[in-house]
Amino acid sequence: MPVVWFVDTSVLCELLAVPGRATRVAEVRAELRRRLARGDRLVLPVTAVIETGNHISHVKAGDRRAAAERFVRVVREAIGEASATTAVFGATWDDTFLSRLCDGARTGESFVDLAGSGRMGAGDVAILVEMEQFAERVHWPVKVWALEATLAAYGS
Repeated sequence: MPVVWFVDTSVLCELLAVPGRATRVAEVRAELRRRLARGDRLVLPVTAVIETGNHISHVKAGDRRAAAERFVRVVREAIGEASATTAVFGATWDDTFLSRLCDGARTGESFVDLAGSGRMGAGDVAILVEMEQFAERVHWPVKVWALEATLAAYGS
């Protein structure tokens, strides 16, 4: 059965070759091709879109504009009806979402404990909450694709 992968900021920065944030572009793009060839699908969580856009705006050395153009192209493709492989999930940032974020999502620990120990920030926990909301609506396996071990451990 195909898997739906929620793309973390770390992966999106690699796929977009964001200067200063991408060191494994070829490896991550090859993994993307493998996943799509299996029939897997990608979801760009709003959190990762926002974080990646912020990283692009802070590029110090490299072509910030070219990275921004790649970013816009990928996001527009994901929101278009023509994309059979990638979508943007419209998470509902309401009281329930924020409560789940404060509770630490599926980690079993509160955000205070996660952030207080330096293990996870609000962006990572928000991606988990977005993934939980999506999984409640579909009947496919839903996982997170992250290059950071901490988020990846909670996301599968």
